[in-house]
Amino acid sequence: MSVGIHRERAEVYVYAGSGAVLAGDVEKSLKMLGIPYREIDEGYVRRGGFEEDCKVLIVPGGYTAEMISALDSRGLREIRKFVGGGGLYIGICAGAYMAAERVEVPGRPEGLGIINVTNMRMRSIGVVEIRVVDPDHPLVEGCPERIRIWYQNGPHMMAGSGVEVIAVYEDGSAAIVSARYGEGLVILFSPHPEGSSEGGVDPKELGTLCLLRNAINLGLGP
Repeated sequence: MSVGIHRERAEVYVYAGSGAVLAGDVEKSLKMLGIPYREIDEGYVRRGGFEEDCKVLIVPGGYTAEMISALDSRGLREIRKFVGGGGLYIGICAGAYMAAERVEVPGRPEGLGIINVTNMRMRSIGVVEIRVVDPDHPLVEGCPERIRIWYQNGPHMMAGSGVEVIAVYEDGSAAIVSARYGEGLVILFSPHPEGSSEGGVDPKELGTLCLLRNAINLGLGP
């Protein structure tokens, strides 16, 4: 696919390459929020050197194994370099699966290893309720304690040392986490703050756009 640019000097990049079949929902939400973004693919990532104006990389939901294969070790290395140098990585569903050291797909290939979580692969689709356990975290500013949010086979995360758990599922596993990596920041969403066009879930009506907005603001600064 080609690289598309929406407005000049966008600071938010969305991975929309192989496997990222739900990138369109993220882009739709960014338009709702009025946030300029640039769409990139695996070729762009593998070539290296995220442009200086890139502050946030969003890796959306989709087919995790296909993403890992397309990015290969070169792409993973470039993403680590971007985050370690001060960038913000926002991983949603598949983007959360691939952030761990090992990816929970057949063969358990190498992941990004940018956050100390263990992912349990789950299969379920629909609107679920998660509970905020760190209400003072800026990621959940303006959000209720209990959040109804679209879920589509995302990981139930077990947080290791250095990882902040911000919201949990009913079983106590983490739904939203955050951690530092080098000079940068990693935020993982197991569910989908951007809602779902296919599922008929509008994130504005559901009230989950605040999560995506707050996450991006942590990378863009004041």
